Amino acid sequence: MKFKVLVLVSAIMLAGCSSAPKKEGLEAGPITPISAQQLSTSFKRQGVKIEWDCAWGTGLFESTCVKNSIKSIEVTGYASSFGNSEVMREQAFKVAHDTALDKLIRFVRQDIVSTRVTATMSKNIEKAQDRVKHRIKADEEISMSDDEASKDTNWAVRENTNNTVRDLNETIRTNAQGVIRGARSVDEKIVDRQTVAVTLRWDANGDKAAEYLRKRFVTN
Repeated sequence: MKFKVLVLVSAIMLAGCSSAPKKEGLEAGPITPISAQQLSTSFKRQGVKIEWDCAWGTGLFESTCVKNSIKSIEVTGYASSFGNSEVMREQAFKVAHDTALDKLIRFVRQDIVSTRVTATMSKNIEKAQDRVKHRIKADEEISMSDDEASKDTNWAVRENTNNTVRDLNETIRTNAQGVIRGARSVDEKIVDRQTVAVTLRWDANGDKAAEYLRKRFVTN
């Protein structure tokens, strides 16, 4: 009887071991060469979006709208968090907010200065050297045999060296500066694994509210 119990317990233990999932090692992901890597095409960026007020009686359809004045402007800034921690996430949102402000002010006004300077340096060196064998003029006579005369024949050397160096420097400078009032954040979201986006909106109502609050809160 004891033998049967031991056999039953052993069978249960073997069944439990066989049903347990096997632990497998981590498999390395596919390695893609740098030259073959591509950016994700599922990530769609947004630029500057402008909404217009239509003249009275023309705003029924977009095709018939007669644009009268700007109603609102929306810009979206993006930033990478370079990690998944809460601290890096909040820092990324701040950078995206500032990037959106920069995009907005550059849309309103941007100064561009382009400079191109070309410097060319040319150096030409020419050397010439001739050597002619002749008899030394003296009172005494010098005799040379045919073998001695053929050992050192007349020769001439011409050397011409031309070095040209060209240096081209091109510099493009952009500058944008201004005061933005009434722009507020209307959307803050995570759009990719480590990418966040902040959308700012400016409209006439927000500009009026900012002007009203500035007069109430700011004192001389």
